[in-house]
Amino acid sequence: MNAMMMSTGSLPTYRASTTPDVPECFVANLRPDQPVLVAIHGISRNAAEIAMRFAIHPAFRQVSIIAPLFTRERFGQYQQMRTRKPGQTQSDAALIRLLEEVAEEHGVPVTRFRLFGFSGGAQMAHRFAMFHPERVERLCAVSAGWYSLPRTDLAYPYGIGNGQGDPLVGPDFLDIPTTVIVGNRDTRVDESVRQDPEIVEHQGRNRLRRARCYVSAASAYADSLGRPGRPQILTLHGVSHDFTQCVAEGELLEFVAQNLV
Repeated sequence: MNAMMMSTGSLPTYRASTTPDVPECFVANLRPDQPVLVAIHGISRNAAEIAMRFAIHPAFRQVSIIAPLFTRERFGQYQQMRTRKPGQTQSDAALIRLLEEVAEEHGVPVTRFRLFGFSGGAQMAHRFAMFHPERVERLCAVSAGWYSLPRTDLAYPYGIGNGQGDPLVGPDFLDIPTTVIVGNRDTRVDESVRQDPEIVEHQGRNRLRRARCYVSAASAYADSLGRPGRPQILTLHGVSHDFTQCVAEGELLEFVAQNLV
C-alpha cells in the first residue's frame, strides 16, 4: 500500500499573498500543538506538489506543512536570498513575514521550525540556516545545485566570507542537525547546473560532488572552531535530479522523515 493510500493527513490548501513582500503558499495540517515544516521548492516552483507529497505522507500527518512560492518577479534570486531589481523582497525576509502571518492566523509555532529544500530550495534552505540559525530546528537540503561553503576565504555566496576574510555569519548554524541528500545519478551537467569558475574549482562540476564537498567543508569548519556539529550525507540510489522520482523511487520522504520528524 502506498503512502497516498495510507495517509490520513489533510490535503494542502492555497493561501494567497497578502502583500507584495509576502509570498503565496500552500499549507496543510495547520495545528498549534505540533511542529512546523517549511518546504522550499526549486526553480520549477512546484510548491503545490511538494506540499501535497508531504501532506499525504503518513509520517507528516502530525506536522504543519508550509510550502511558500517564490516568484522571480517579486523575490529575485530567492536561492541566494538576494534581490536584483528595485521593489523585490529578499526571500529570507519574505519567508519570516509569511510565517508570522500564518502563526497569527492559525496559532502554529514558527519561532523555530524544521526546514526542507529541494534543488534551488536546498540552496535557500542552507543559506537561511546560516543567517537565521536560531529559527531552524533541523535542516534537510536535497540536491542543491551548489552551496555557500563554510569558508571565510570565499566571499558570499560562494562561501561565507565578506570579501576580506571575515565571516558574514556566526558559527551557530553548525549546531543545527543537518542532513544533505543527493541522488547517486545526479551527475548530469546541463544549463541548470551553474559552472562559475569559483564553484567548479571548490565544489566540482555536478550536484553529487558538490554535496560531498559541502559536507566535507562544513566538517572542516566545525573542526577549526572546536564545534561538535557535523552534517551527514545520504545518497539515494538509482535516482537523478527529479523530485517526483526521488519520492517515488528513492524513498526520499522516508529519509526526510527520519531526520526531520
